[in-house]
Amino acid sequence: MVIDNQREHVRLAQQMGHPLYRGDDLMDENELLAVGIEQAQTLVAVLPDDASNVFITLTARRLNHKLQILARGDLPATESKLRFAGADHVILPASISAQRMVQLITRPTVLNFLEAKEERSHLIELLTQLDVQIEQFTLPLDSPLVGLAIADLEGRGRGHFIIIALRRANGVLVTHPPLTLLLEPADTIIALGHLAEIRLFFQQNAYRYQMRYRGRGLPS
Repeated sequence: MVIDNQREHVRLAQQMGHPLYRGDDLMDENELLAVGIEQAQTLVAVLPDDASNVFITLTARRLNHKLQILARGDLPATESKLRFAGADHVILPASISAQRMVQLITRPTVLNFLEAKEERSHLIELLTQLDVQIEQFTLPLDSPLVGLAIADLEGRGRGHFIIIALRRANGVLVTHPPLTLLLEPADTIIALGHLAEIRLFFQQNAYRYQMRYRGRGLPS
């Protein structure tokens, strides 16, 4: 949901087919309530001045304590203010791109893993040149992959990807997991390979399918 009151921004959002809310005062908590801030998962505050983003962050955090907030700041000194106001991630344009902001929303485990490594930007650039990407996938609680060792999982993938890390359901990040490590329910797997092949594998193998026979559901 795009929230804006600038004519050009509104026009672009409409052209791209995004849901749009044209607010008169973007810092008014009633505007946030009108677009469902209490049920939202993520808010990205990218107004052109730091003070407005600090105020929006403070207001949104008060309305939704579970909300993930990404906030933009022009000045390095603003970062501490945004974090104090409740921002989970602070984006400084001099050091971060719009694409990275999207990744913070869609692939947070991957980003947290990479942020622990040196020269992460060079790694991402190199992988992109090789048409190789890092993707994450969270196992359903009843996934047939639960209980497999990392080596078994990679074997089923027929060399299309390798597992470089995983995050347990309790938040513990395991980097360079041993091949004997067993998968547990709700593990978030971080795999390196071709994106389409990684997604296809988990779509076909990570869920417990049922076949119908004479009105009964039989486990596969």
